[in-house]
Amino acid sequence: MSNENLAADPQPDPQVTILVRHNGPLVVEGPFRLTDADGTEYVLEPGKKYSLCRCGGSTRKPFCDGTHSRIGFAAAERAVREADQGGAS
Repeated sequence: MSNENLAADPQPDPQVTILVRHNGPLVVEGPFRLTDADGTEYVLEPGKKYSLCRCGGSTRKPFCDGTHSRIGFAAAERAVREADQGGAS
């Protein structure tokens, strides 16, 4: 993925905002639908922010329960440039 997909300026009044927390969950705000891999749709409270697990250790998946802090989860929040990958494709 290149930086071409990154917006120079924030989009005006987005419907959904997704915040990538450093070494933590994805925080999602706005009207959205959440369905798991089995097709189960979760009932979400309008206007509430939801933290979604990125570390894979939560016992409340797909929601975050703070396990990332206890297990020392280290995320890659930023895309790696192709040059940094040693030219491998």
